[in-house]
Amino acid sequence: MNIKIENVSVSYGENVVFDSFSTEFEENKINVVLGGSGVGKTTLINCVAGLVRYGGNVYGADCKKSYIFQKDRLIPSISVYKNLDLVLRTVCKDKAERKKKIEDMLSTLEISDCKDKRPGEISGGQAQRVALARAYLYPGKILIMDEPFKALDTALKSKLISNLISPNRSRPRTVIFVTHAVDECLLSAKNYIVLGGKPARIVLSGSIEKSAEERTLSDEDLTSVRRDLLHALNA
Repeated sequence: MNIKIENVSVSYGENVVFDSFSTEFEENKINVVLGGSGVGKTTLINCVAGLVRYGGNVYGADCKKSYIFQKDRLIPSISVYKNLDLVLRTVCKDKAERKKKIEDMLSTLEISDCKDKRPGEISGGQAQRVALARAYLYPGKILIMDEPFKALDTALKSKLISNLISPNRSRPRTVIFVTHAVDECLLSAKNYIVLGGKPARIVLSGSIEKSAEERTLSDEDLTSVRRDLLHALNA
């Protein structure tokens, strides 16, 4: 089921972020939300997550969700493995089954060598992969991501986006991915919207048909999408 946002309104005091705003996120696809700082991207996904009060309706989001924040929010005093096990044990009581799921996910994200280390002993990129692993291990139908790659360099972002796409192919879920970076959208999105204005509205929407696994930033067929996104963001 798609997530449908209908006539949603959100205000913080006199600051009206959304006024009768509507959009839709496609089921089991990566849906990207772009926009400038402060336009309301995080507020929008927090409506889906049920973390803010709003008027209007959000349909299709009444289920288990995973949320990846800008910071990894790992527990610093325990190992990577225990961080993952702590989340998974809430939905899986069999210890051997949890161990296999965790080790398989660590292998998929190429961080198996980090499992016995504490978060402070690994790099920022590795910590973000652990955050991805934690989100994927929790069996939510919806994955919400709030600029998780914001502070990372381009090469590492490309790697982590690949790590995002791969598990979503084998374990499909509806992804809502907030970013301000055009390249992140070009590499990952099936569908995208760009927010602008105050109250926020959709200034551009579209989809990318080419499989995300086959894309590179040098693809000529992404040139027009890049141009349109940059124009919308700078308008």
